[in-house]
Amino acid sequence: MSAVFQTRIGAGIALSILALAVSLPNTAHAYDPFRIPSLAWATDGELVDIDGSRNGFILSPDWAINDQVNLKGSGGSLLKDTAGISIGGKLGYDYYANNILLGFITDAFYSFADGKGRGAGAGLYKSELNYYGTVRGKLGVGLGRWLPYATGGYAYGGLEVKDITTGAKSSQGLSGWTYGGGLEYIWNNELTVYAGYRRIDFDSETFSVLPVGQRTITPQMDVIDFGFVHRF
Repeated sequence: MSAVFQTRIGAGIALSILALAVSLPNTAHAYDPFRIPSLAWATDGELVDIDGSRNGFILSPDWAINDQVNLKGSGGSLLKDTAGISIGGKLGYDYYANNILLGFITDAFYSFADGKGRGAGAGLYKSELNYYGTVRGKLGVGLGRWLPYATGGYAYGGLEVKDITTGAKSSQGLSGWTYGGGLEYIWNNELTVYAGYRRIDFDSETFSVLPVGQRTITPQMDVIDFGFVHRF
């Protein structure tokens, strides 16, 4: 394992631990909303207020298990699609009333997705998705403990392409749109677990390390993420 990859793993783990520590700080006050929540599953009879458990601010860690980046455009024929995992956190607010949830979410991920060259670019180029995130809205419908939801909004990221033979690099910030959905489940009176899918379509960008006439890349992502939500 390279030193760069070890550094990226360490930074990603640190980001997740930080998000977890901020969202679940340890305090002894009985009525403090920031106390460490119980992890025990609650029966239907033990749930105190389903509506109330879906209202409030969100600050929680997040994991994506499938960062598949499809590299389209003229330069896509030189690069394999990047793939990997990511780790990060999310911040937002949910308002729930009359079985309808309206929310706002912003999230950020440190990504470990990378890919090598292919075709004429095999052994010459490699790509890395360094980070990405979204700022989006959320609309859901409560069905007892379950809540299916749709989400969509703005997406950003950072992609790097490297010429392996010369060591030259070209990095570009990415901008685009995201849309998708997921399913939440009330675990207990303090925690909600979820899993979701999002599609991200980034605008085309130019990478100068690629050959003339093949420098344009249009990234597209399929993201499957999961985690828990602690509202306060």
